[in-house]
Amino acid sequence: MTYEQKLDAVRKMLLQDWDPIGVRDEPAAQDEYDAYLPAVLHLLQVRAPVDEVARCLTDITTLEMGLSDVEERDRAVAARLLALRLDRA
Repeated sequence: MTYEQKLDAVRKMLLQDWDPIGVRDEPAAQDEYDAYLPAVLHLLQVRAPVDEVARCLTDITTLEMGLSDVEERDRAVAARLLALRLDRA
C-alpha cells in the first residue's frame, strides 16, 4: 500500500467514524480533517498503543477544534484505525 493509499484509508475512517464536527455528508468538506492525517498515520505506522492514538484524536478535538471530547468515540476509532494495520509496507 502506498503512502497516499494509507492517507486515504485514514481520511475515510476519520470522516466516516470519527467526524467530530459532523461533515461526513457534506461534499465540499471531504478534506476537512486532512491537516491531521500525517500525525495520525505516523502513530499508526510506529505502532503506537491505542491509548496514544485515542489521545491524539481527543487532543485534536479539544485543543485544535475547541470542542468537547468524546473519549469513548476516540478510543473506538483509534482501535479501528490500528486494525487497518497501516504499519505494514
